[in-house]
Amino acid sequence: MKTTGTRILLLVLAVLAVGGFLYLMNYLFDHTEFVPEIFSGATREQVLGRVAPGSEATLAAQDRAFARIAMFIFSTIIAVQFLSFAVAIAVVNSIRRSGDSTKLRLKQLENADIFFDVPLYIGLFGTISGFLIMVFSTQSSLVIAYSSTLIGIILSLNLRLWLLYPLRKKLLSCGGDEK
Repeated sequence: MKTTGTRILLLVLAVLAVGGFLYLMNYLFDHTEFVPEIFSGATREQVLGRVAPGSEATLAAQDRAFARIAMFIFSTIIAVQFLSFAVAIAVVNSIRRSGDSTKLRLKQLENADIFFDVPLYIGLFGTISGFLIMVFSTQSSLVIAYSSTLIGIILSLNLRLWLLYPLRKKLLSCGGDEK
């Protein structure tokens, strides 16, 4: 059984990992040309001009700001998906290590089924968020919508194929003889 200190440490590590990922994405946005282009389409700073004569705000700066917002939304959705993946792994591992009967552990796995679908639901949320952003930037909205759905599908499939199926197969082959 895990202690409260271990759980707090895991929570702190998860928050630090998400914060580090968001910092990395922000750093790459500022220091590379590739990341901003993903979220704003092609490099359009040469094409876009000023909003009004004498105005300091340019369309290119506005486009870059929308791209940064889209990048932040994308990064947050991806980080939450990977956190849900880690939670599902922790839940399955706790069921695997429990000393309960095989029949009870099979019931616990059945009850924990929602954890295997959470990455899909977060991916769906990302798709809807991406389409809401379409008003500001078509390119970035498509990146968010398609990639969040794809990553959700991949994570959920991996949870079911490589974690749930082998444990369920092992428990079913035991047939209730083992604790």
